[in-house]
Amino acid sequence: MSADDERLREGAAHDIRNALATVAGWVSLARSGRVPIDEALNAIALATDTATRTADVLLDGATDESAECDLAQCAHDVARLLRPTANERSVRIEVRTSATPIAKIAPSHAARIAWNLALNALQALDAGQQVTLVVEAAQGWAVLRVEDEGPGMDRRTQRAILEHRTSQREGGRGIGLTAVRQLVRDAGGTLSLDSAPGRGTSFRIELPIVVARKRCASGVTERPIRSVLVVEDDAGVRELVATTLSLRGLDVRTLAGRAEASRENGEFDVALIDLTLADGSGRDVIDDLQRRGIAKHFVLMSGMPSEAKNDHGWLRKPFDARQLLGAIGVAPIDATG
Repeated sequence: MSADDERLREGAAHDIRNALATVAGWVSLARSGRVPIDEALNAIALATDTATRTADVLLDGATDESAECDLAQCAHDVARLLRPTANERSVRIEVRTSATPIAKIAPSHAARIAWNLALNALQALDAGQQVTLVVEAAQGWAVLRVEDEGPGMDRRTQRAILEHRTSQREGGRGIGLTAVRQLVRDAGGTLSLDSAPGRGTSFRIELPIVVARKRCASGVTERPIRSVLVVEDDAGVRELVATTLSLRGLDVRTLAGRAEASRENGEFDVALIDLTLADGSGRDVIDDLQRRGIAKHFVLMSGMPSEAKNDHGWLRKPFDARQLLGAIGVAPIDATG
């Protein structure tokens, strides 16, 4: 294994551990009654999604995500996820946005960058101090700044952090910052640092910007979605999908397999189909439904990574409500659930 591969895997394992710590923090808050259960569940779902996608990188070195990320939403999500950590240390974490740029980077990679930098900052602060995630667009770049009111660092320490595996925190190994550097580099971005002893620290991430979002997560032009056909042989998954979509006000029709789909005569905006059905292939179902004009657009569900020659939308299992809605082109659940 090359040194780069080893660093990639070590960084992914480090970030999964951070995600699990965040899940534990939200579980503790929910059990104490200090936050509504729904808020805790939404935060846990976000942390789990990031951990799952990071695990995919750890296992097969690839991600099937769209390489577009709403950087402002990412910052808000990370700030919300880290709230238990901030509360425990009696510090504040805030988000400030002057723009909502779409960055050319996988959402889970952007989340890992923001998460590592914000968590490192929180761990360096004293009670009453603050971390701020700033999102803006500047000179053709999507910009994320993570600013803290901590002790700051001298120039020698700054150079060591940017060039080598170094941590200011006692017992820290610098794995998180190593992962940040690699993720930023892989995205074609830049990482810089402004700090001085006693003046706090500001990390600045510049990422390539997507000038305009023209396509939704399923790979088809954004459109109004009112009706969805679901073909899934697992009753639990079928019920979960139907409930999630119905709560968003969509008309949902569920079928258990290829045989039932062959008798369907309705018209739907989207058909969401399991790739491997007990009685046949999801691709064959799509061919039949497409030929008969039953649905306008199609999304395949599978536990496997997206296939390079897939001509339809792709939703990888397991998925949460945000991923499901994004895959079929419906506005995602907002930060409050």
